[in-house]
Amino acid sequence: MTELQTGDLLFVGSTTEQFSQMIAQSTQPKAQTINYTHVGILELADDGVFVLHASPELGSVRQPLNSFLAAQTGNVDLYRLKTSFDFNSVIFKAKTLLGQPYNWSFIASEPGFYCSEFIETAFSVVKNPFNKIAMTFGPDDSILPEWQTYYAKLGLPVPNGEPGTNPNALISNQLERVVRLR
Repeated sequence: MTELQTGDLLFVGSTTEQFSQMIAQSTQPKAQTINYTHVGILELADDGVFVLHASPELGSVRQPLNSFLAAQTGNVDLYRLKTSFDFNSVIFKAKTLLGQPYNWSFIASEPGFYCSEFIETAFSVVKNPFNKIAMTFGPDDSILPEWQTYYAKLGLPVPNGEPGTNPNALISNQLERVVRLR
């Protein structure tokens, strides 16, 4: 197996679960064949190998790599930034985000974090390689009916076009896919 490094990003492929499918249908770029719906950052520490991420089930956590991998039903691909960063600062910032709830609204002003927002925020302490984009909730500027129902239950408008991010939007020419872990 490729040697793991602190700062590696783990992208989880879409699954057949409804929430994963809603994200996949809304965020997959046309040119990208792999569709990711979750992301975390790797930390190699004296006490083990961990993934720092925000998940619907756990909120913002530092989870042992083996537990993270066992919990995933989609493929897990390891990506590495081509440029060197101060990953210690990124991990330190990520650790300050731990314990926050999952941000079910995907709206930055709401409490907590969703997965790619967690990563983008962790990297905000360095020359951030990730940019916010206009969020989409359906193909070709549409809003999928599932998202309309989802936001109606939250009592919020669909934040279509609002600044945000998603796992697929983090994939860029600044990253290289290293290996499939699962």
